[in-house]
Amino acid sequence: MSVLLVTLFTITSFDIDAFAEKLTIQSPELNLGSNHLGSMIKTQTVSSDGSVWIFVAYTNPVEREHMTVNVRFTDKNGQEITNVNYDIMVSQNDQVILDETMVNHQVGIRDHLTKELPSNDNVIIKITLQGIGTVSPFTGPQGETIQVNVVPEFGTIAMMILVVSIISIIGISAKSKLMMH
Repeated sequence: MSVLLVTLFTITSFDIDAFAEKLTIQSPELNLGSNHLGSMIKTQTVSSDGSVWIFVAYTNPVEREHMTVNVRFTDKNGQEITNVNYDIMVSQNDQVILDETMVNHQVGIRDHLTKELPSNDNVIIKITLQGIGTVSPFTGPQGETIQVNVVPEFGTIAMMILVVSIISIIGISAKSKLMMH
């Protein structure tokens, strides 16, 4: 049991500014290949002044498939922020696969769809806040860039390795108890 707890603690990491979790979003836009079956990873971060919380949910990077990136903005109390202006750039191996500037986010979750990915490698999502409002001068953070590094998951393989390890430990423990008697 202690091995299981240590293993779970070891593979779990926390960062001050970002939290990741699995969530399932049922959306017809995600049916663009095996990568888009609804499983997304969610990361949250906050602007340097603490006024804007940015929630980014994305699918796992898969070669020759599109990647879905959802962006949501709230205040520190969790209330949706309306009329957020931002730029979003997604790249992989120094190749830009999504570049949109001065996106005006009305309310709710805004979906972005990348070009087909050239590989399964890491992806970098950069969101640059350009202010809040519909008419210049905008309020809130401006020019601040938030970067999310997407590292491909090894979900199934990692889980299989974990299960095999636990079964092996249990088997070895049981065998050594039999030898002692």
